[in-house]
Amino acid sequence: MAVLDKGIWYPNKDVHELTEEDSFHLPEIAEADRYHLYMSYACPFAHRPYLVINLLGLDHVIATSSVAAKRYEDGWLFDEENADEINDTHSLVELYQKANSNYSGRVTVPVLWDKKENTIVGDDSSSMAMDLATNWLPLAKNPIELVPDNLKGEITSLSDWLHQHVNRKVYHVGFATNQSSYDAASEVLFEALEQLNTRLGKSRYLHGEKITLSDLFLLPTLVRFEAIYEVHFKANKKQLKSFEHLYRYMLDQVAIPKIRETIDLEYMKVHYYFSHKHINPYGIVPSGPEMSW
Repeated sequence: MAVLDKGIWYPNKDVHELTEEDSFHLPEIAEADRYHLYMSYACPFAHRPYLVINLLGLDHVIATSSVAAKRYEDGWLFDEENADEINDTHSLVELYQKANSNYSGRVTVPVLWDKKENTIVGDDSSSMAMDLATNWLPLAKNPIELVPDNLKGEITSLSDWLHQHVNRKVYHVGFATNQSSYDAASEVLFEALEQLNTRLGKSRYLHGEKITLSDLFLLPTLVRFEAIYEVHFKANKKQLKSFEHLYRYMLDQVAIPKIRETIDLEYMKVHYYFSHKHINPYGIVPSGPEMSW
């Protein structure tokens, strides 16, 4: 892992080694044109708030931009194609240092930047996605109720479960350093996919016939599965296509234009295959697979 400790960058230090870690607090009041979302088209966690912004039509009040696809030892960078037009920084490390020169913690996407106060106000994707889906709904051009009051508890519970059993678990599979760890993580991941496949055999979406925030937690993992996780992470106990209902569910969502606009598979492939040298030491980006969707 890579972290900042009292404002100093350590590319090979774990969060648990920090004596203290800083936290950010999301704004209580939604305000147009005040905030900017930094994300990565590759990161499934940053994909969550980006999906909410695009699907709800919040892009007129919160602008978004991505870091560069290739990640090096000095962390997430900006480049000519994906520049930091808000703060003119060259890396996410520099952005965090600009917000707090004495910051300790992870340097990660997504980042919600307050242009008025010139600081970071959020970098937790789960809370950010929930906040955008609820507190920002009055500003949405397409005000879909992603978190209905009667389902809020169930949505929160299922989203947490998805985070632990699917979103994070596929990384436990891909980053395993021994056979037993890989086998254990793979078992949990594919059992979760089986459960989701059964659930989606009974309804269009995870909570019935309407899309909710839980669906926007699951989708980012699914759209990366065939091109990246099945190959690069060896998450191939079963192909995603073999989960009939789960695959139909993914195709239904990627057919929605505002969702499809958030997906850049070529960028994703460049990031994963180039950046994870401990898995793919030569950084070769495969030409395939050819996607049916």
